[in-house]
Amino acid sequence: MHSFYLRKMYQENKLIEPGGISLAGVPIDLSKIKTPLYMLSTHEDHIAPWKTVYAGSRVFGGPVRFVLGGSGHIAGIVNPPSANKYGYWTNDKGPEDADAWLAGAAQQAGSWWTDWQAWVVK
Repeated sequence: MHSFYLRKMYQENKLIEPGGISLAGVPIDLSKIKTPLYMLSTHEDHIAPWKTVYAGSRVFGGPVRFVLGGSGHIAGIVNPPSANKYGYWTNDKGPEDADAWLAGAAQQAGSWWTDWQAWVVK
């Protein structure tokens, strides 16, 4: 399982392709997912670079809210509102290109958690 995961997800990036990965004989197609999705990445993440995560957010079939947190893949995620650190960026327009998304994004103070809370209660 671990070798399959690393090969298909990291080396070959097959999850992004409709039917690129099958599990138990069922092909996976992310564009068929219509459930609203809150997708968070962090600006300094070296494991899942934010521009790659943004590109991935574009393949789902339903509405996606992409948010870019400050800091790296741990500090940017676990930063609670009480710490009032790092900040995050939002852009409701959702252009194709990650650089265009960031150029049109508004930086917000504090933790992305408050944005997620507002999104989840809608």
